[in-house]
Formats: sequence, structure tokens, C-alpha cells
Amino acid sequence: MRINDKIISNMIGKDEKFIWEVTGSIADVLYNPLFWILTVLTCGIFIIVLYYNRIYHSYVLTTQRLIIISGIWTKDVDEIELFRIVDSSSSQSMIDLWSDLGDIFINSTDKTGYLKMHKIRNPHAVRDSLRYQYMASRQKKGTVVLENISR
Repeated sequence: MRINDKIISNMIGKDEKFIWEVTGSIADVLYNPLFWILTVLTCGIFIIVLYYNRIYHSYVLTTQRLIIISGIWTKDVDEIELFRIVDSSSSQSMIDLWSDLGDIFINSTDKTGYLKMHKIRNPHAVRDSLRYQYMASRQKKGTVVLENISR
């Protein structure tokens, strides 16, 4: 059972399909000596805080929107309609490459604007899946993104 099943099931409409849910991972801790030192110096508190900070930021993709759910004791829910996503990219540091993690960056035209999905497993595949869905959503709605070209 996923952490946010109850929230997700109440949000998704009948004409909308669940595609995936991803959360951040701490797999990079294995390859980062600084994280080991901080964990030892804080008697393990650092790793616990890092773990909960990453897994309690969930990103849910449906056929119509990207839902962002964050928080441990309280839940903040934001969403981006897929047709409003303008661009996405993914990035991996050297440590991220070793641990198959990375960051995904999303630009949208709604109030969320810019979103960074931090330390996601297999970031390029997740981003490609997201891109496929937002391109399909744009096509379905007939949305065209106009670029601001200034000289």
C-alpha cells in the first residue's frame, strides 16, 4: 500500500487514470561520505530526517494532472494540469548516476510555475513518461505552447 492511497483515490475522477506514484529515495547515502559523517555525528538523526523528508514528498501522475503531495503530519496537495506543463528536464550528479537517482525539473504556466522533483529513481524514464502524458494531454485539449522570442 502506498503512503497516499486514500488521498489519491479521493482525488482521481472516473474519467482519469492513475499512471504512477514516485517519491524521493535515499539510495545516494551509500555513495556519499558526507552523509555517513553527518549520520554518525547526529547519532542517526540525520538519516532519519532525510529519509522522511524524501519519502513524504510524493508525485502522482494521472492522465490529466501531476499531483504533488507533501508532509508527514499534515498534507499539502498541489496539482499541475498536464496541458499546462511547458517543459521538463532531468539531471544527475556523479553520485546520482551511481545510485540511479536524479532530479526532474518541470516548468508550467499555472501558479506552481517551477517544480523540482528531488532524488527520484530512474529519473530519465520517469521524465519521459511524464513528457509523453503532457504531450498527449496538450494534443487532446488542442493546446499550443507559444514561445516568447525576443531579440
